[in-house]
Amino acid sequence: MSLINQMLRDLEQRRTSRVASSPLNGLGTSGSITQPVEFSINYMALIITIVAVVFVSGVLVAYSLGSQQQTVLTENMMAIAPKQEAPDFVMNIVPENTKTTTLSTTVTPDLSLVDKIKTIETIIKKSVTKKVTPVSIAPNIENITEATPISSEQNINKTIHPLTGEQQSQLAFQRAIQMLSRNNPQDAQLALKEALSFSPAHLRARETLAAILLNTGRISEAANSLNEGLHLMPDAAPLAKLYARILVDQGDIVNAVAVLERARPTVAADPEYYALLAALYQQVAKHAQAAQVYQQILLRHPETAHWWMGLALAQDAMGETARALDAFQRAQRAGGLDSAVLKYIQTRIVALTSVAPVRTDANHVLDEFEE
Repeated sequence: MSLINQMLRDLEQRRTSRVASSPLNGLGTSGSITQPVEFSINYMALIITIVAVVFVSGVLVAYSLGSQQQTVLTENMMAIAPKQEAPDFVMNIVPENTKTTTLSTTVTPDLSLVDKIKTIETIIKKSVTKKVTPVSIAPNIENITEATPISSEQNINKTIHPLTGEQQSQLAFQRAIQMLSRNNPQDAQLALKEALSFSPAHLRARETLAAILLNTGRISEAANSLNEGLHLMPDAAPLAKLYARILVDQGDIVNAVAVLERARPTVAADPEYYALLAALYQQVAKHAQAAQVYQQILLRHPETAHWWMGLALAQDAMGETARALDAFQRAQRAGGLDSAVLKYIQTRIVALTSVAPVRTDANHVLDEFEE
């Protein structure tokens, strides 16, 4: 404003000096006061200058107000906008070759404060969306919620295989054992027959069924089941032993011996099997085979009195007096025999002692038998 006042004072001084210097004192030839042309031109220039100054002043004031408004807007926006916390994994997510783009926000003066905040938030969201790279993270079981259920069709591929005959047979056999533990042999028998229908070669199921039939007095059914099993499994020692006992009860010793001779398990696995075979050898007058089998099992179990007794009887029948006497004496020392057997042993010891030669060599030792 001081500049405008100075310009007005200069114009007024110029006008006063020009009027005073005129010979007509400002009067025209017609007697009227004549305004100089130069003054009129300078007046117009003054008006234009004043307008220009006012316009420039307005622009400066508007620019100053706009700067203050933008500063206030920025401060309000910083106070209102929520603080964006960077996740912990941002440092590992952004690749090294990714260029960081700075956020440049252009605020339009004619927008309202709410519109400006929305515009800036939109720009921030778009920029963050572009910079974040998705990372494959192994899920933690504790963080899995029910909001994201796993599709059974996409992630579970189940193939149901039907049970084999052996598997179904084993399941039926297990049910039969449970029935026997509950003292229910009838249902156990049905379960065992079911097991054999799935797998006729199920050894334990057939053996258990034969035992149930024998205990209930159904001997012929047991014999048929055992005979069928031996045709399928000729070396099944448990079936052969049961079937041989049935044949012995029926008086068929020869077939019983034949059945036992076919299976032939190891002596260590089933010494009772061979004790039965040796006893049957004696009944069919095969004393040498009986003595050989008794020697075989006594090498592993020399404490059994009954087997010493069987060996003594086989050797006595073959006329081997000295060996028979030794076997009778061993049976007497082992103990565990009833009084009637002990009385018979004592009688044979007395009889054989009078005729047996004195043995001072290693003949007292059992003859070893190689399997």
